[in-house]
Amino acid sequence: MERLLNHPVTRATRIDEAEDSVTRLFLPHQIAPTGRETPLDMRLNAVRLGSLTAAYLAYGQEVDMRTTDAVAYHFDMPVEGHARSSFGRRSVDAGAAETVAYAPGQPASIKWSADCAQLCLMVERVALEQRLSAMLGHQVSRIEFSTAPQPGVLDVLAPFLREFEGPELLRRHPLAARTLEQLVLDGLLLTLRHDHHQDLVTSRSIPRGPVRQAVELLEERPHEPWTTTSLAAEVAVSARALQAGFQVHTGASPTKYLRDVRLGRVHSDLTAAAPGLTVTDAAASWGFVHLGRFAGAYRQRFGETPSETLRRSRKHR
Repeated sequence: MERLLNHPVTRATRIDEAEDSVTRLFLPHQIAPTGRETPLDMRLNAVRLGSLTAAYLAYGQEVDMRTTDAVAYHFDMPVEGHARSSFGRRSVDAGAAETVAYAPGQPASIKWSADCAQLCLMVERVALEQRLSAMLGHQVSRIEFSTAPQPGVLDVLAPFLREFEGPELLRRHPLAARTLEQLVLDGLLLTLRHDHHQDLVTSRSIPRGPVRQAVELLEERPHEPWTTTSLAAEVAVSARALQAGFQVHTGASPTKYLRDVRLGRVHSDLTAAAPGLTVTDAAASWGFVHLGRFAGAYRQRFGETPSETLRRSRKHR
């Protein structure tokens, strides 16, 4: 199934047109068709959000691709067909929903099957390395991802794809857009294997003091695009230590604690029932990017749906 249909970039039948479009969007490369049964039928749809560029790319015939001069991290995942990636003498095959990572400065050769279509994600190097550095509590200058095909990234990208394949309700709210970007960065670092992964998932608890400071920040400034990483940096501990400390001292993760604070703010907004306010706008303005999950959490917390709160509030005004 073709993805990101609302964001077409190029339809091309000539090699030079296809190469030019992908080079401008991602990185310098060359393609060489190896199957002559069908003509080239390149389709490229793409979107950008902060440090992320995501695309759906298909060529309609078997091609060999060679990449050079990568300055960002790239993650490619077939959604149809299969692709074989070669790094020097080593080759790996990726099928549907399996992701292969490509590091900056790492040339690669990729053979696309005739029926291959891939979701291609590019992440700015500085953004991903700074994100991991904050999560670990020390500077990281490079991330060495495993080149073996890995599952799980489609789940990481699901909220991102829903936003850009749907009515795009979130991008007009800066907090929601920033939250969505951070969800993808965190998901990549926590899902894919790399040389810092073990340190990242190893928990280490901290005293109550930094946790109390972090709680105060969330209560006083819930409108900011907090993540466990940025919150940990603010109280001068590592992200994994703050995560463990929150579990010990509050019984919840920083993310869940912030979600509960923001649910309270949404409830206040819906109770005030300003003219023209919608449930979607109230939720998105407080960073909720998955409206179905938001509604479920809201109902569990307040015993009624967001729409019921809004209707009741307007009725009594």
